[in-house]
Amino acid sequence: GPVGGRDLHFRRRPLQTLTMPVIVITGANSGIGLELCKQLTARGDVVYATCRTPSAELQAVGVTGGIVTGIDVTKTSATELLQKAMRGVSIDVLINNAGGMGSKPGLTWEQQSESQKFATLDIDTLSIAFEVNVVGVVRVSRALVGLMTPGTGKIVIISSLMGSISDNTSGGLMAYRCSKTAVNSVGVTMAQELRGKKIAVGMVHPGMLRTSFGGGEPPAKMKKFFKPVEGGARGVVHAMDALTMETTGSFMHGNYGEGIKPCPW
Repeated sequence: GPVGGRDLHFRRRPLQTLTMPVIVITGANSGIGLELCKQLTARGDVVYATCRTPSAELQAVGVTGGIVTGIDVTKTSATELLQKAMRGVSIDVLINNAGGMGSKPGLTWEQQSESQKFATLDIDTLSIAFEVNVVGVVRVSRALVGLMTPGTGKIVIISSLMGSISDNTSGGLMAYRCSKTAVNSVGVTMAQELRGKKIAVGMVHPGMLRTSFGGGEPPAKMKKFFKPVEGGARGVVHAMDALTMETTGSFMHGNYGEGIKPCPW
């Protein structure tokens, strides 16, 4: 319960957590973000989970840092809210997980797909995807980089193989693809500029996972390509742990926890 009339959130941390890594995860209320909260909390990391509105599932995880609500990475207000919530905390890892397909809400999978094909493109999807997948990542990273531990700090960007230019042999999902190509460029640029502070930056492809990502159910013929979120998150954790100053600026496939490997640019 409350200690000295103070809220539980502000209780002094138990001593054993002082040496545990502090990890901030954006978009933590569902999907990969939620699963990362579960896995990292289970191994003893101090997780701060950020989201717009917390889900019951996120609240049930019991993250030991806290849940930071009201964080919409597409809004300017996110900067001040994050800095306020994290003031005085030394951050070891920032996982930029918040992201989206770039489609307008309430569409079926097929409608989203149509809206991002060149022939039937809804041109708004380009800026929608860019706002969350690129601008959001830059905004959050800029807001929190000053709190990161020089020498050991890491910034992880959840990217996608869909952002690979050389791997694009089918077209489609134009807005989503372009935004992920762009965020890879953001990550490499940050990696170069943060070398002096010895903060490593890495992009990770988590794989195609069974989450509510994109909303709506994927067509039956595609379902077999989607894998469980647990393995996807495990791969992200492996990539995060493996990231060093030697590999800063890299683009890795989490490979569902079966051994990370490089992604083609």
